[in-house]
Amino acid sequence: MKQPYNPTDDKPMVDNRPQIDVPTTIETMNAETATGPGLSYWQLVRRRFLRNRYGVVGLIGCMIIVITAVFSGFIAPYDGETKDRTAIYSPPQMPKIFAPEGGLTRPYILGYAEEMDPNTFEITFVPDPEVRHNLALFVKGDPWTFLGLEFETHLVGTTDGGFVHLLGTDSLGRDVFSRMVEGTRVTLLMGFLVMAASCFIGTIVGVSSGYFGGVFDMLVQRIVEFVRSFPDLPLYLALVAILPRRADPITVFILFASILVLLRWADLSRELRGKVISLRSMDYVRSAVAVGASDQRIIGRHIVPNTSSHIIVWATYQLPEVILLESFLSFLGVGVQAPMVSWGTMLNQVRDFQSFAAAPWLMAPVGMIVISVLAFNAFGDGLRDAMDPYSND
Repeated sequence: MKQPYNPTDDKPMVDNRPQIDVPTTIETMNAETATGPGLSYWQLVRRRFLRNRYGVVGLIGCMIIVITAVFSGFIAPYDGETKDRTAIYSPPQMPKIFAPEGGLTRPYILGYAEEMDPNTFEITFVPDPEVRHNLALFVKGDPWTFLGLEFETHLVGTTDGGFVHLLGTDSLGRDVFSRMVEGTRVTLLMGFLVMAASCFIGTIVGVSSGYFGGVFDMLVQRIVEFVRSFPDLPLYLALVAILPRRADPITVFILFASILVLLRWADLSRELRGKVISLRSMDYVRSAVAVGASDQRIIGRHIVPNTSSHIIVWATYQLPEVILLESFLSFLGVGVQAPMVSWGTMLNQVRDFQSFAAAPWLMAPVGMIVISVLAFNAFGDGLRDAMDPYSND
């Protein structure tokens, strides 16, 4: 007798066809998300990044550092070259909010009193409880310019016109905090200039080499290999050493940045070449070629957008490297020259143990270097994870 048909008796069909791993690009990710909640690639990147607390903290730190650099004239109490000749190597003045007789009071700092060390017979500064300077916000001080406009208002200062040295003074009586804030602008400007120029040159050379190939690719790669064959640090020192010491500081700054760019674009160029070689064989690129699109349009609409994530991540990692390199070379005295102030030139004053022992607060720029490097690296790590198409959403 024929048994009735039972659907559960059927065995599931197994697809034994080989699975094709399609490379993920911006076009393919946008196509995949088009049927979902309508999120584009960059919206997915933003959502992934905001879920990364480490990266968000790094972004906040980067924003604070950049804002400090942009508004350095407002944040710094004084100009970097303003001297307080009555306070040479004076220690930091800590703001106080408790009155000596007890209770809260408006913020103030104590003045200095001179004392002679009985062992070394050197004059030292100690807090003088008899001298008080009240602190206030938005006080008038040294003039500074922003976008061609001159201002005199500073974030913090004293109500009686006295000096406030939150991080002490150096050997000439200059305020360390003001110089460190001003140095933030110079150091970050160097970092962004080198990063932007390296990205621009590396992108053009790498994309062109990978897209056109042939003899052009071979010649370009030989040049890249020649640039990468030199050891970085000795070559930096050799090139920087030939800079004219008596030239204008701005000229030295531009030449110094050019030397850093000269040796940093090759790495990005080699990386982008490999990505472009794989991208030019994609179906959407071949389709664009088939319909007669020009090389400029294919590169601008299909190749470069699909390498943008790699370029952005590479740039975020280059910035802290340039900051460290500039600080190191300026510390050795072969980088940024006075009267321009950078974190490295400030550390140049603490090259011997005697200076460090007399004024350890001169090492304050080291803290800014460490904080900025950690912040930009954290931001770069978060951005790299967010732009990885194979990461867990």
